Amino acid sequence: MKITMKEIAKEANVSVATVSHVINGTKQISKETHSRVMGVVRKYNYMPNQAAKTLKRQKTMTAALVVSSLPDTFVSELTYGVEERAREMGYHLMLVNTNENVPYEKETINVLHSNMVDGIILSPTSSDLEYLNEFTEAGFPIVLVNRYHPVVKNTPRVTGDNYQTGYDATLHLLEHGHRDIGIIYGVPDVSTTNDRIRGYRDALEAYGIPFNEDYLELGAATKKGAATAAEKLLTRSRKISALFILNDLMTIGTISKLKEMNLLIPDDVAIIGFGDFPSAEIIDPPVTNIIQPPEQIGRIAFDILLDKIENPESVKHVELPANLVIRKSCGC
Repeated sequence: MKITMKEIAKEANVSVATVSHVINGTKQISKETHSRVMGVVRKYNYMPNQAAKTLKRQKTMTAALVVSSLPDTFVSELTYGVEERAREMGYHLMLVNTNENVPYEKETINVLHSNMVDGIILSPTSSDLEYLNEFTEAGFPIVLVNRYHPVVKNTPRVTGDNYQTGYDATLHLLEHGHRDIGIIYGVPDVSTTNDRIRGYRDALEAYGIPFNEDYLELGAATKKGAATAAEKLLTRSRKISALFILNDLMTIGTISKLKEMNLLIPDDVAIIGFGDFPSAEIIDPPVTNIIQPPEQIGRIAFDILLDKIENPESVKHVELPANLVIRKSCGC
């Protein structure tokens, strides 16, 4: 069913100008009004006439990067890589942080598409990505970066090897004699978390150690969340002698909690983190981290987006290896 902006305005009980501002992102609109208008837009799958017109125009030379969390060092460095490569290629870049908010991500993609940036690089908030198919199957260029889900059609992706990340970090702790290894993860049911836990499970299996669900704890990708998660894990099972922590903010929160609990690193609890935050090498003890190359991932993602813009049928997948930076927090 086709619907006009005037009909959207009537159903949402706002002016046509307000509908235009919401769709085009040209004015600050209250959260309640914005949500009401976007509800009607999604209900009728409204696509602005501007979108059809702009298909006949030349490229805008503007792309968008939509990320799930900016405070994370990995995401910050990935962003830098995308920005740097965009600048080199003569592109303007719009940056949006969804802060792990699924409805906001969906609204953002709608708005960016209606404004017709040439394409989007997306680090998604969740695995709920089927909604992207209405854009990608119509030929709108989207590249998934860091996180992905195979449900999205016609979409390239650039990631680190998260399975090997989980396997190698766990294997390193196993080789140090640890058998009870906890994991603090940031976000449930996303590819990065799922793949790293799968690698963790397979490393345990290689050593004949059964997987224990109680050794996993959600840290909500924050310092406070990780501190709570570490306390829960170590209270629930005093056998845990090592932790693998899946982002740098959570590593900091975990270290703070262990010190508060008067537990020594690595004598009482060994640690391997993910992502190499700036102070990792000067903390006492220096933190062992397994890292993927976020800046390189960002640069490659932008090149693949450009390729997708020029060659709509192109669907390239790139997976980059991880590297273990060994310091003293793991017992080395």
